[in-house]
Amino acid sequence: MEASAGQRGTVTLVTLGPTGTCHERAATEYVAFQGVEDFEIEMIGDFFDGLERIRGRDNAFLIQCSAHPKVHEITERYWAEVFVVDTFIYPTKALAVLSRREAERPRTLGLVPATAGYIDRDDWEEIIDVQSKPTVAEELLAGRYEAGLTHLEHATLHPDELRVDLEIGEIDTTWVVYGTRKRFQGDVIGIPSPELFRQPTPALS
Repeated sequence: MEASAGQRGTVTLVTLGPTGTCHERAATEYVAFQGVEDFEIEMIGDFFDGLERIRGRDNAFLIQCSAHPKVHEITERYWAEVFVVDTFIYPTKALAVLSRREAERPRTLGLVPATAGYIDRDDWEEIIDVQSKPTVAEELLAGRYEAGLTHLEHATLHPDELRVDLEIGEIDTTWVVYGTRKRFQGDVIGIPSPELFRQPTPALS
């Protein structure tokens, strides 16, 4: 028996893995914000795979950070079947450039391409593109490169192996939610925020 519109069964959220990514945290916070209790999160390594997982399913959604370089392609691939149905603002986990302690002047850097804007490429002899920030940390600890742009928490977890060269912190960003039921019907979908456009009241001296 098919679930009614009010009872759609378990909601599936598809997002970038592995466990520990900013995507996983954002998806978890988003579903809590929406008040959904019956859900599961599926981890993927490629957003095109994510599209295939939600096609034809009205209870499955794909969540992607707007900083990801493939956002336009994901939006366009199945333009008549998969739609942008929501967006939200939520920060990344705290970010940092971490280096192996024995590397006095690290020259090789592992990073996720979506985070390349935080560094100057000319400072590095070699930059290795990596799928996710948890993978950056794992491979940095394994010695694949001398430094990595990953989550700050790994410096605390591995103080004898890693040091903090640049603390970036949490970055407020936007997340795109894709689904198979078109939501836009002609009017702007958003939260009215007129306070953004008001002149701030001068502080009293």
